[in-house]
Amino acid sequence: MKRFFRLFSSLDRQQTANGMSVSVALFALLFLHLESSPTPAGANVARRITNKSAYMMVAAKTSTSAQSFQSNSSQGQGGTAETASNDVTYKIQILEKGLEYLSKTPHYTAQFVKKELVNGELLDEQEMEMKVRHAPFSVYLKWVTGEAGREVLYVEGQNDGRMKAHPGGWKARLPAVNLEPTGSLAMAESRHPITKAGLFSLTKMMVESHRQDLEKDNIARFEKLQDQVFDGRHCHAFVVEYKDKQSSEHYRKSVTLIDKEWSVPVYIKNFGWLNGDAPADPDQHDEATLIEYYSYSNIKFRPNLIALDFDHTNEDYGFKRQ
Repeated sequence: MKRFFRLFSSLDRQQTANGMSVSVALFALLFLHLESSPTPAGANVARRITNKSAYMMVAAKTSTSAQSFQSNSSQGQGGTAETASNDVTYKIQILEKGLEYLSKTPHYTAQFVKKELVNGELLDEQEMEMKVRHAPFSVYLKWVTGEAGREVLYVEGQNDGRMKAHPGGWKARLPAVNLEPTGSLAMAESRHPITKAGLFSLTKMMVESHRQDLEKDNIARFEKLQDQVFDGRHCHAFVVEYKDKQSSEHYRKSVTLIDKEWSVPVYIKNFGWLNGDAPADPDQHDEATLIEYYSYSNIKFRPNLIALDFDHTNEDYGFKRQ
């Protein structure tokens, strides 16, 4: 953060040099806003998310609650490879039902939370309001933590394929800019581009990942936990642990909640590998290796969204400042 502040201070002095420097400075300032790790704002929101995360991690370590889909009885880490394979296949089937459901859903809204490891740094948790339209694929995001008011809008086939973004907080008066979704600025502190945002992409990536797991036979432990409640909704709960770094380069463990009615993942935590010895306390191990955390709450499928919800000229949005 300090390096961004120094960059901003330097660019700000250059603004007075000429018109070109002003443009560069504004762009750099927006980058500071968009790509800096936000400090969570709102104690109630932070407490709500933290409690959910802590609750899920306790559940994830409760091996006595594990159940086999095949035998409907407790299954610990000693389950056979065949049983684990069958369970993964069943999980894939659930997620495929979710893809079918989402493919028939034109749009939805949700509260989206993410926390990601980017360039070796675990960034602060971010919460935002999300609107998604499936055709043409469109995403609107508005931050409610950190620099509240930040907005990002992407509509497939428009704006030369770029996303439109503007800062929040005291920098909200700065003009909006257009960024390449996979460019260095847009991806500086994000693991996935906005073109991959939303429940459909997440569900599809999970299906593809588990199909590869079946091909590689790289799962050391697969457990279905007792059903959990997340955001007031009943969910399937799964824990997957991989054999070693050779069989799964990036992921050591995954914890997932899948909504039982919609068959879509509403909570996922993925963990990586440690370079040294693992801490004796599993909590510390997971805390030290978190790669990404995503959750979707307050989901409303088929809300009364209209074209204006994905239009930068919407008077309720801040993109009009050009």
